[in-house]
Amino acid sequence: MSRNGHDFLAGFQQAAVLTRTVLAKPPAYTTAAAYLEDVAHLHADSDDLTRRGLAVGCLSALGRSR
Repeated sequence: MSRNGHDFLAGFQQAAVLTRTVLAKPPAYTTAAAYLEDVAHLHADSDDLTRRGLAVGCLSALGRSR
């Protein structure tokens, strides 16, 4: 697997952990879904493939695409 693929999958894995954590204990100031969507939008335009993987993973958890 290429370095780029590995970085993207690492971000996707981080999104899975984040999703489990946020769904188990949602933030007090917003919903879990809104939090994950905000994280996705924050990282979506990054040149870093780990951050892009995180964004895609968060949107996938919500059943959405960019």
